[in-house]
Amino acid sequence: MKHLLGNTDSLQLFPLSYPWAWDMYLENMDNHWTPREIPVANDVALWRSDRLSEAERHLFLSVMAQLTTFDVQRGDETAESLQGIIDPPELKHYLKRLADEEALHTWAYQFIIENMGLDPQDIYSRYARVPQMKARVDLANELSTRAKRAWAKRVFTPEAALTLREKQEILFATVFWFLCFEGIWFVMGLSGPIQNLARNGKFTGAAEQFQYILRDEFQHIRFGIQLINVYIEQYPDCMSKSFVAAIGRLFQETIRLEEDYIRYCLPSPIIGYNADDHIETAKWYANQRASSIGLPPVYEGAEHRFPWMSEQVSIRKEKNFFETRPTEYRTGGALSWDD
Repeated sequence: MKHLLGNTDSLQLFPLSYPWAWDMYLENMDNHWTPREIPVANDVALWRSDRLSEAERHLFLSVMAQLTTFDVQRGDETAESLQGIIDPPELKHYLKRLADEEALHTWAYQFIIENMGLDPQDIYSRYARVPQMKARVDLANELSTRAKRAWAKRVFTPEAALTLREKQEILFATVFWFLCFEGIWFVMGLSGPIQNLARNGKFTGAAEQFQYILRDEFQHIRFGIQLINVYIEQYPDCMSKSFVAAIGRLFQETIRLEEDYIRYCLPSPIIGYNADDHIETAKWYANQRASSIGLPPVYEGAEHRFPWMSEQVSIRKEKNFFETRPTEYRTGGALSWDD
């Protein structure tokens, strides 16, 4: 078995050490799609009409602004980090595909922006002007910066040269990107308020684009869960008591920032969708993500408050949801530990 951070010959794909990663790679390739396949003409007409409230317009623009920033950030992080230090080639292949899909998602958002005649400069720069958005971007940048010192060291030195702390920083960032960033922020952004509007006949084109993106993101989360569990198995010393406690605080910080963001986007309920239920559902997802890597629930008793979302994008049913394709298819010291 090739170690994740071991010095292996990355040119020899077979025999596979991690066949599940190769299977996921092939599945993602089979799921390829492009934004041009999904019309947004109805959304264009809706945006130009008087059938939207100012609150609905604010919600849509806010969600679009955050998702565009997130996908650019996620693609860059993947290309600059794990892809360069994970040695087994089947894992590298999947990470390359992941980065490509994040670029595809950015195209999808741009496709919507262009067709609806939105101001791209306003959309792409909004995160820097809205504190509730910038705080999430800043957290992602902070954790990546901390981990990059270990990533850079691993590129030029053997696995054995990495300290326990450096291995923990890599694991901590990996948990954040796959389980918090994608597993909570992306999932709630793609499956929540805009899908609710679509259920009421609004932004149906954008919502379908989001559904395809969400299918890809759930695949990324599945991969991340497998990767993290293998990492924990190979480097069990990482899971010290203080480190596990820091992971719990990371989930809590993720939820705190999600709450700040959704209350900015959705200060009052819109067509049955409200911020309180959104946050409760995000907490439910946090519990699911923690459980997936052997950790206890972060929020005891958290509930999924949107039955329609549960039927469509539940982690247990997510694969079936997307078989509708026409052709087929405050941070700092709080997030640290003592080791």
